[in-house]
Amino acid sequence: MITRSMKRRLLRARITLNQTVQKILEINKKKKTLPYRIDARHEAQEISEELRVLNRIAEHQAKLIKHYETTLSTERS
Repeated sequence: MITRSMKRRLLRARITLNQTVQKILEINKKKKTLPYRIDARHEAQEISEELRVLNRIAEHQAKLIKHYETTLSTERS
């Protein structure tokens, strides 16, 4: 029963990490077009703040995935 729950958590964490990485990639594409806009400085600050938050989320999800994988592998042994 615990294994099933742990596998679900692992799957959710992987999905969340994948979505977060996709958002980071989209923002980086958007960041390339900033020099051609009028209000680029303000937008650059917003983008950098959003990237900082998304990077922290991605780090947290990666740690969770690593934890869940090691827990599941030790249960199997």
